Amino acid sequence: MHLKYFPFILGMALLLPGLATAADPEERLVKLRYEENYSPTWEETIGMFRLLDEAYKEAVLVEAGMTDCGKPLHTFIISSDRTFDPAKVKASGKTVLLVNNGIHPGEPEGIDASLLFAGDLLRNHQNMGRWLEEVVVVIIPVYNIGGALNRSAYNRSGQATPYETGFRGNAANLDLNRDFTKCDSENARSFTQIFHQWDPDVFLDTHTTNGSDHQYCITLIPPHPDQYPPALSRFLDREMLPALYTGMKQGEYELIPYVDWFYEDARSGIVGTFESPRYSIGYSGLFHSLGMITENLIYKPFPDRVKSVYQFLTLLTGYTAENGKKIRELREEALRETMEAREFPLSWRLDSTSWQMIEFKGYEMDEQQVSAVTGVARKGYDRSRPYTDSIRYYNKYVPAESVPVPDYYVVPQAWKPVLERMALNRIQHTKLLRDTVIRVTVDYIEDLKGAVRPYNGHYYHDSFTTRSEVQEIRFYAGDWLVPVRQKGMRYIIEMLEPKANDSFFRWNFYDSVLDQREYFSPYGFEENALRTLTELPELKKELEKRRSADPAFAASHNAQMAFIYNNSPWFEKSWRRYPVGRIFSSQP
Repeated sequence: MHLKYFPFILGMALLLPGLATAADPEERLVKLRYEENYSPTWEETIGMFRLLDEAYKEAVLVEAGMTDCGKPLHTFIISSDRTFDPAKVKASGKTVLLVNNGIHPGEPEGIDASLLFAGDLLRNHQNMGRWLEEVVVVIIPVYNIGGALNRSAYNRSGQATPYETGFRGNAANLDLNRDFTKCDSENARSFTQIFHQWDPDVFLDTHTTNGSDHQYCITLIPPHPDQYPPALSRFLDREMLPALYTGMKQGEYELIPYVDWFYEDARSGIVGTFESPRYSIGYSGLFHSLGMITENLIYKPFPDRVKSVYQFLTLLTGYTAENGKKIRELREEALRETMEAREFPLSWRLDSTSWQMIEFKGYEMDEQQVSAVTGVARKGYDRSRPYTDSIRYYNKYVPAESVPVPDYYVVPQAWKPVLERMALNRIQHTKLLRDTVIRVTVDYIEDLKGAVRPYNGHYYHDSFTTRSEVQEIRFYAGDWLVPVRQKGMRYIIEMLEPKANDSFFRWNFYDSVLDQREYFSPYGFEENALRTLTELPELKKELEKRRSADPAFAASHNAQMAFIYNNSPWFEKSWRRYPVGRIFSSQP
C-alpha cells in the first residue's frame, strides 16, 4: 500500500528546516539531529521516510503488517527500476539486502543511519546509486514500534546519549530479539512475512551493547561460518568477513568482532557469538540468508555511533552489489548441500583448543577505581591507559549433538499454534486424507527440570533427556505430513526436534503432553489388576520376583499396585510422548 496520504506531524517543520528537493543532489532532504544527541521519534522517522517516498520515484514506503501496539510495521524499498514487488525483483536477478532497525528502541543508531543512508543512496551521493543496478535495499525503519512509543529519558540506564530513547520491550513487554521462532508477537508474525516475501540474500540487524569498554565504536556479530553448509561457510570465512573488516579499517571507524569474553579480561581472549534461531540472525541463517548484527558501544558519542553504522551500511551495500551474483549462487548451492545431509546438528560447543590471533585495542582493567557515587572501589576500565595487543579470538564451534535426518515428520493438527507458525514460514506439507496408522519414531521426554522463572513469556525447557521408540500410531485426516528435504529444511528440523535449542517443545508449545490424564486407584484397580496378572503371566513373575527381593515393596499394597499399573497396558502410553512422529525410509 502506497502511503502518500501520511500526515505531517507538528514537529516536522522544526526538525526539517529548509527542505531540499530531489533535484538538488548536494542537499540532504532529511535533516537529522544526531549531532545534538537526539534520535527521532517513531512518528518523525516515518515522516522523514515519507518525504523520501514523495521526492523519489525509486523509493516507496509501505505498510507491511501490524504490530502488538496496533501501529503498522513499515518497509522502505529502494529500487532503481521502480520495481517494488518482491517476486518481480527476485525474477529480475537482483540481490536483496534487508536492514532491520529499532528492535530494541533504546539502541537507535541504525534508525538515524538508515535515514541518512537512504537519502544519500537516492540522491546518488558520491555515486552510491550505482549499487542499485544490482541491489534492492529494503529497510524496516523501526521494528519495535510499541517500545519506540514508550519513550523516556530514563529507559537506558547505561548510556548518556541520546538523551531520550524508546523502551526495550514491545507493547506486550516481549523482547523481540528472542521471538523470531516462537513468534508470539504480531511484530514477529509481520517480520516473518516480510522475510519470506523478500527472501533477503543479506540481512543486517542494528543494535547497541553496554558490555565491555574498549577503543572501538562499532563491533560485529557476523553470520557464523560453522552454522552454514560448506559453500557459504568457506565464502564467509575466506572472503566476505575479511573484506568487511578490512573495508571498515580503511574508513574512519574500525570494526572488530563483538566482545564476548572467554575470560573476563578481553586481553585473555574473546569468543565468537553463535546465535540460535530465537535471535534475528540465527533465524535468518535457517534459510541460508547471510544475517549479521552491528553492536555499537554505548560509551562512545552518539554521533560517532550513527556515523559508524552509516559507514558499515555503505560498505555492506557496496559489497553486496559487487558480489551479489556469487552470493545468490552460493545460497542455492548451500540449500542443495543442506538437503543432501544425512545428519543434522542440534547443538554446538565452542572448541577452546582452536583460535586465531587478532589485533585488539582496549583499555587496561582497573579494579581499584573509586566510584564517584558510592565512594567504594569498583572494577572498571582506565581510559587513560589504552593498549593495542594481539589477543586470542575463539571462533570455532563443533556439533555437540546430532540427529539423523528423517524423510518426513508427521505433525498432528491438534497443536494449531505450531501449524500456524510453520505455515507462516511457508513450510510445504500435505494433509492426510484419511485416518491412518503410521509406523513412526517418537521420543519420550524424561528427566525434565522446570524453569523457576519465566523467560520472555515462557517457561523455557532448558534441561531434559529423551528416549526413542518405534511405534504404530494413529494419525487423523488433516494432520500434516511434512517432507523434510525442502527449502525450509533447517527450520523444520530446528523447530520439530525437541532437543534443538529453540524447538517448539522447548518453548512450551507441547506442554500438555507432560500432564498425565489417566491414573489408578489402589482400591478401584483391584479387580482389573487381578485380571491383568492372569492375562500376563510374565508380569506376575516379575511382581513375585520384586516381592522376594524387596521386603518393603512386599509390605506395600500401593507400591505393588503401582508396579502392575506402570508395567501393563493400563499405563498411559501417550504420557510424555512427544506427539511429532518421524518417518525414515529405513528406521535408524
